[in-house]
Amino acid sequence: MRMLNIKNYIFLLGVYLVTTNHLTAQDSSNTTPGTLDQANFVPANITSQPDASVTINQDPRIKTLLDIKSKMEKDGEFSDRYKIQLYYGSLNKANEIVRSSKEAFQEWESSIQWETPNYKVWMGNFRTRLEADRALKEIRTKFPNAFIFKPEKK
Repeated sequence: MRMLNIKNYIFLLGVYLVTTNHLTAQDSSNTTPGTLDQANFVPANITSQPDASVTINQDPRIKTLLDIKSKMEKDGEFSDRYKIQLYYGSLNKANEIVRSSKEAFQEWESSIQWETPNYKVWMGNFRTRLEADRALKEIRTKFPNAFIFKPEKK
């Protein structure tokens, strides 16, 4: 029991020392001689900076080049794209397939590619395999032998 009283006594003494030290630090009358008051501040006049302007002299052909590049990117000439092949064979049948594919699926472009000695009919220019798969599902209703491929860069 006596040991408990000593521990309580030490604890209370510690709390007392901490709180008295804290109260002294919070005392507003405890200022050092180096502390500045309002009378020691000098007002400063701040003027605004003048507005700046930049003039860019640009060749008007840059806009044309950017438009061409945008069209080429849209047409897939810079990136890997997927296409769907509808037919491989003679030119007469290829022309017939292109006409019927343009009538049935106007949202995708059809074209004929020549590879010795036959012609291929390609459709679309799909950015992702998923996009091509969705189109293939619809295209196979009219062209059951159609398949997806990625053309080789030339």
